[in-house]
Amino acid sequence: MIRNILLAIGLYASTIAAVPPGGNTTVTQPQQPPPVPAAPPMAPMPAATAAPTATPSPDPAMLARAKNEFAQVQSGKIDRTTLTTDMNTLLTDDKVAIVKGAIGNLGAPVSFEQQRAGTQGDVRYAVYLVTFANGTKVDFLVGVDGQGKIAALRLTPAQ
Repeated sequence: MIRNILLAIGLYASTIAAVPPGGNTTVTQPQQPPPVPAAPPMAPMPAATAAPTATPSPDPAMLARAKNEFAQVQSGKIDRTTLTTDMNTLLTDDKVAIVKGAIGNLGAPVSFEQQRAGTQGDVRYAVYLVTFANGTKVDFLVGVDGQGKIAALRLTPAQ
């Protein structure tokens, strides 16, 4: 079921507006049950002010932050003090409930592997391939602004 989800749980408009170089924008949907209802569309994203730049090696602090944020989303219990004002507005309780319903019963991830990372404006981001014991895989993007607040979260089927 998770592979049919293409759910942006909140993507701050000026953060990750473009797929990093080498990123794939094609999503293949396997033949499975109908997807969980998608969240309402977000506001249109303005053009990015700068192209994302790649980060060559994983950042242990960013990985720890991503794991923590993923656990919060998976449990449905978000510490809203860690979010930017815009992210807090975009990440409604309804959206959190939808995502919890989709991934909450998969158990703890067995691995988090960084796929790519970079910066855009004052936001550092990383995309992780999250794998569960049953073989389900998802891509999880987390973006942190210059003040250390979560400015972007996105969960999509693994590509």
